[in-house]
Amino acid sequence: MAKGSAQTYSDRYSEAMKHPNVTSQKQHIRLWFEFYKLALADPDLQDNLAKVRTFYEPWGDPRGIEFREWWKSHSYLFGSTEVEEVTKAINAPNVITIAIPLNQPVSKTLPSVKALIKARHEQRLKQLGLDNSRKKPLKAAFGQYEINAKELRGRTLYVALLLYQVWLEHGKPAIGSKFLQIARDWFQNRPRANWIPLIITAEAVPDGRGKPQFTDEQIRNVRRSITKAQDVCKAVSKGRFPI
Repeated sequence: MAKGSAQTYSDRYSEAMKHPNVTSQKQHIRLWFEFYKLALADPDLQDNLAKVRTFYEPWGDPRGIEFREWWKSHSYLFGSTEVEEVTKAINAPNVITIAIPLNQPVSKTLPSVKALIKARHEQRLKQLGLDNSRKKPLKAAFGQYEINAKELRGRTLYVALLLYQVWLEHGKPAIGSKFLQIARDWFQNRPRANWIPLIITAEAVPDGRGKPQFTDEQIRNVRRSITKAQDVCKAVSKGRFPI
């Protein structure tokens, strides 16, 4: 595509196919983790964070830690909280996969299921080194951080997170063509990724003075994305995710 030319449908589709799919629970939790780190670094959000200190206490201090390492010791906090039918066994510490015979009456099946779940509850609490008297709700012991995936547009939020990080790293500059070029260059030059957000895929076009300019729509979309990230950080500082 020539510089400054309009993108064809094929161009947009090809670029979109490069974008990561952010749809799994683990990817959603990583977004929460990264926004929490940004919230911890924001002086304006410290009062909010102080009010939810006990809520995030099990997370420890994530600053300076990569998600991959943090996840190894904290994944148990994010157990599944819904009953669902599965087609294969789930390898998750807070989930058990059982086979229920459909040729048995429910009145006979439920007591067996209840006994099995109770036994596994107690076993899991022992593994975590927690009191298994179960005087407190189990949700307070593990699996207490639930994400409503239906309300989370993972890819859009991921782009907002990255744009926000670039904006912060460059000292919160005015969001205009100069910043969009900085952001576009950052995405383009990443060593392990080769995609650029659709909102800045089209290159800047020289104006009458030869100065590169992105469209007003592109600038509005980037500004909107960064505002979205700020709103998510604020929500996270109050113990909510996404918003």
